[in-house]
Amino acid sequence: MDRFAKFLCDPARVVKSVAALAVCVGIVVYVYMQVMGGFNSGIETETAMHVSMNDTIKADSCVFRDETVVENTADGTIVTLVSEGERVSKGQLIANIYPDDNDAVLQDDINRINRRLEILRNSSVDKQFVISDLRQLDDNIDEIFAGIYNDSSKGNLSSAISSSSELLVLLNKRDLIVESDFDYSQELERLESEKASLEGRINSVATAVFAAESGYFYGDVDGYESQFDIKLVEKISLSDFERLASSEPADDGKSGSIKIVNDFIWNVVCSLDADMARTLREGRIYTLVFPENGDYEMKMTLSKVVTETDSSSALAVFRVNVLPTDFNYKRFQRAEIVVEGIEGISVPKKALRVVNDVEGVYILVGDVVRFRSVERIAEKDGYYIVKLKSNAAVFEDDKGEEIEIKPLSLYDNVIVSGKELFDGKIIG
Repeated sequence: MDRFAKFLCDPARVVKSVAALAVCVGIVVYVYMQVMGGFNSGIETETAMHVSMNDTIKADSCVFRDETVVENTADGTIVTLVSEGERVSKGQLIANIYPDDNDAVLQDDINRINRRLEILRNSSVDKQFVISDLRQLDDNIDEIFAGIYNDSSKGNLSSAISSSSELLVLLNKRDLIVESDFDYSQELERLESEKASLEGRINSVATAVFAAESGYFYGDVDGYESQFDIKLVEKISLSDFERLASSEPADDGKSGSIKIVNDFIWNVVCSLDADMARTLREGRIYTLVFPENGDYEMKMTLSKVVTETDSSSALAVFRVNVLPTDFNYKRFQRAEIVVEGIEGISVPKKALRVVNDVEGVYILVGDVVRFRSVERIAEKDGYYIVKLKSNAAVFEDDKGEEIEIKPLSLYDNVIVSGKELFDGKIIG
């Protein structure tokens, strides 16, 4: 008799084997139902997972600086003599006004000659050098060229242009080292002579413009300088911000074409959702990103948060003591406040429910539906981020008895879709 026949002849063994097989099948089915979350009953679940992220709060912002417009003292074309963002002293000559456009072109020629003179003077090298000097020079050229490429690709054109002068100086130095019998003395003399001739032609017609106060020079008068008084920041309200956001520039910005920023301390005031504003902490340093400024990033200190009763909006006032040269100080621009270190549980937005005035989600425990409370702290890409650890929610039933609702926990099976859900429902 073969082994299979012997097995069938032993009823006890048959019963035990069938029972064991039934238990195994039952376990597999149970695990399947747990994982699938009652798929066959129209229930779709998603595991509540831990998430850690740097969130951003979107806001509308406006720029406040302590600015003084330099009024034009004569009619004509104004030509600046200092660079954007350059520190100037009180009484310093900062621009000339020319009644004729041709005279203004002469001043541009002088500015161009001055730049060439500066580059050539900085291009001088010592008579004695070794091959290692040339290697170091080549390394510096490669480094600056890479920086110009990166700045250009990111849209930081002012920084790229600034670095191009330094690159030209190094290239000139390399030429002097490689061709040791070459120098720039004759070119320097020619440029000095040309400059003196041009200055003699225009000095008699130019009207000088001097800085009334010390500060930082800017040539971007927009007509909002008097309205965006830096002193207003100290007591700004929501209505003040709304008024400024809808205001028109004074005289279309034609009262002057240059200005002095009197202090290196300036402010960015952001309008944002009041709930989001409550997550910010005064005195903390935040990174602000300006999408309209090539995603320019700047670290700023939150000096205060302004909220008002019954308003869904709030103001966040940021302060910084640096005037970057490659930043566009556009008066109105979008901003994103980077909120670091958000940690919690991810919950699909469509899973969120409100039961007995308690915000939460339904989960599947085995084949039983349960309701769990949540506390939202952020949102991103179709998900809410809820607190990792929160207290149980409490509500009163029809009899006045307090009912406790447990909070959501990691790895709970959150019900994303399902019909006629309620706490205690058994999924068949």
